[in-house]
Amino acid sequence: MDSLRESLLQFWSLWDKQPIQGCSGLTNLEEPACHAILGGGSGMGWKNWNDEQTAAVMDLFHRQRQALPSFGRWVNALRPNADSIRYPDQLVFMPVDAFKHEDLYWGVPRPSTVFRSSGTSAQVSTHSEGVFSEVQRSRHWMAFESEVMARSMMHAVQCLGDLNNSILLALLPSYMDRGESSLLAMLQYFMDHGAMKFGAFYRKDYATLMRQWKEAGNAGRSTLVWGIPHALWDWFGDNLWRNRDWQPHQGDILIETGGTKGMDQGWTPEGFRGWLREQISSATGLRLGSEYGMTELSSQAYRIDGSAFEGFVFPASVGIGIYRSDNPLEWESPGTRGGINIVDTSNYYSLAFLQTADAGRILQDGSLELLGRLEGAETRGCNMLYTGG
Repeated sequence: MDSLRESLLQFWSLWDKQPIQGCSGLTNLEEPACHAILGGGSGMGWKNWNDEQTAAVMDLFHRQRQALPSFGRWVNALRPNADSIRYPDQLVFMPVDAFKHEDLYWGVPRPSTVFRSSGTSAQVSTHSEGVFSEVQRSRHWMAFESEVMARSMMHAVQCLGDLNNSILLALLPSYMDRGESSLLAMLQYFMDHGAMKFGAFYRKDYATLMRQWKEAGNAGRSTLVWGIPHALWDWFGDNLWRNRDWQPHQGDILIETGGTKGMDQGWTPEGFRGWLREQISSATGLRLGSEYGMTELSSQAYRIDGSAFEGFVFPASVGIGIYRSDNPLEWESPGTRGGINIVDTSNYYSLAFLQTADAGRILQDGSLELLGRLEGAETRGCNMLYTGG
């Protein structure tokens, strides 16, 4: 296993040595290194992988299509001359639903860690005796979990700031009820390894959460508050927040995650963030952020109000591109809405080339704007579980 771990670390080191510093070509060394842009971005001034990084990604693509039978069949069906694929813009991406139907890992013994999706959906499955709502959950077998989580923490620190002397309060009721969540594992890793002074998970005990937050501010510590939209909606609709007798500490960040899928209010992602900004407008030291991830990914993207980027930013070792919703084999033109393709190189020993049904577009600065789900896509996410949808 040591040699397998070393292969993984050596692969990642290509970006640690030469990160992509700023999608828009800015020279501010304090901004986080930004993901590469795939397809439809020529002439826009966006950074991309260098030759060595590109060669490593393409080698990983060919190794995975040969080692993962379903991925290999998928690639060959769409590109019969798959051996000739040499550049990132020619890559073939597999729908993330593949994680529901196959144990996708290669090159390593069966990993000891498996994460599962919420298993929630607007769709139903049919049965000879009727209709039922249980759907199959995605399974992500993660090799070298601690190394992957350490990499996630590196990017979080770049985007959110140093975790030392801070506290983390996570309002994630549906994740806690279901279990086997990669988000829970990641945040627990941050609590255990980020030199944080305190960390805790909450269901609906808003009073206790707010007491811990107040105590952190009194002790001069910054606070990260992580929550799903439905739980934040309930909390900020409660008089506890409006009647608080304290102000958040300067540098505190509220992070919403999980998307607005399944909310009765019918929010778009940006619409919900606008509502949140109104609720926290009186909290002068508090910034609003968002996290984008999923069970099938090992990397996360962040957007933070007041940062160098307007939209979401993945690590430099990740590549993103927008595909045409009417033809997933073609890239959309810059700035146009479409589906999101992701090369997640932290999925080194699983499947790194993923096609999501999330909608988005690439902004002028190279960051990613999320625009909900593609028309006709399965509605999924933690909010569906929270409301029992």
